[in-house]
Amino acid sequence: MTKKTDKKYIIMLAVVYAAVFAIYNIVTLVAFNEKNDVFWLSYAFMCVGFAANIIVAYLTFQKSDTEAIFMNIPLMSFSVFYFIAELFVSFVFMLFRLVASSTLAIVIQSIMLLIFIIFAALALMSKGVVEDINKNVETKVRSIKNLAIQVKVMEDQCLDPELKRELHKVQEGIRYSDPMTTSVTEEVDDMIAGKVKELKYLCSNNEKNEALQVCYKLSSYISERNMLLKNSK
Repeated sequence: MTKKTDKKYIIMLAVVYAAVFAIYNIVTLVAFNEKNDVFWLSYAFMCVGFAANIIVAYLTFQKSDTEAIFMNIPLMSFSVFYFIAELFVSFVFMLFRLVASSTLAIVIQSIMLLIFIIFAALALMSKGVVEDINKNVETKVRSIKNLAIQVKVMEDQCLDPELKRELHKVQEGIRYSDPMTTSVTEEVDDMIAGKVKELKYLCSNNEKNEALQVCYKLSSYISERNMLLKNSK
């Protein structure tokens, strides 16, 4: 969604929530004449339910590649479940406000709210963990791709046919290698990065023979890296 579309959805969502809250107030405040502690407690918990649902809806509409999920249930779905459950329970207490105890109203609705808060916190925590992992993976993938680009630049600038051919092999090897970096490949990845840096220096100084030796070594490291990744899966 574009930024303009996001704003439209947020405005539409705000209008819907405002309309629902207005209807709720009209029904509850007008329909129930005698209002005691049980009524106002239930009303307050329902208002908290509205606020919680609005906050979750706002967080859901924020741009993110990762959805807040816990136990395979999206946070937005659970928020709607809680909202409906609180709406039902609060109405039940309002209907039986004259015989129900305020203690029971507080206990039941507090437990419901606390369960929702715990679920929301766990869902948001899991989202944060997944986003950190994705960022870490993205950084490592970008690092491998950057090495391929560096070798490609050397290849394009190289005038010697033999060296150019070997640079192309290295570039293709890095380019089509599995971009995922794991603890198993960290050491060889560092060696590849170091050799690419050395190769760049040698190519810029027209040291062909030394550059060819580094190309052969890089091809060996890339093969080793691919083998390590294959065996670790």
